[in-house]
Amino acid sequence: ESPLLEKEGIRRIYISPLVNNSYKPGAENLVYNVLLKALTVNRYIRLVEDPSLADATLSGSVSRAEYGPSASAAANSVSPLISNGAFYQKVYIATEYSAGLDCTFTLTRRNPGRDQRALVWSGNFSRSKPFIASNQLGAFGTTSALINESEFERALGDLAQSMMGDLRESMLS
Repeated sequence: ESPLLEKEGIRRIYISPLVNNSYKPGAENLVYNVLLKALTVNRYIRLVEDPSLADATLSGSVSRAEYGPSASAAANSVSPLISNGAFYQKVYIATEYSAGLDCTFTLTRRNPGRDQRALVWSGNFSRSKPFIASNQLGAFGTTSALINESEFERALGDLAQSMMGDLRESMLS
């Protein structure tokens, strides 16, 4: 059995909607859905849809969900389509990006007894993951931003999965 159950007597958890404090629209929904999946595989706790039925509430926020360049190269070295002129030797373009995700969670007891504290558990999680820039895939011009954004979405999903697995282990131990 989980120490959370034994020590704290928490068997039913309500997960409140996450707050998005990042500039990435929908990041909270992605993390929330991955969180639900991560916690439903656990046999020790039961998720409930009504806070009044819960022993505790898990709440959280996404503070960062973004990506930026992490490696670059001279434009003329990335593509044979770009001339070898002096101008293109001085222009650098991103060849790799790094996606980042930061989240904070708290588990709060719904009705703490006299000898119990309201805050049961809290955790801050941060992850980053590199992904290749679209110019390395042979896509140039206006499609680059769309491909980079798509790769960012994929990296964000991977980061959320890794993070929610760690959250489950940390919260239940």
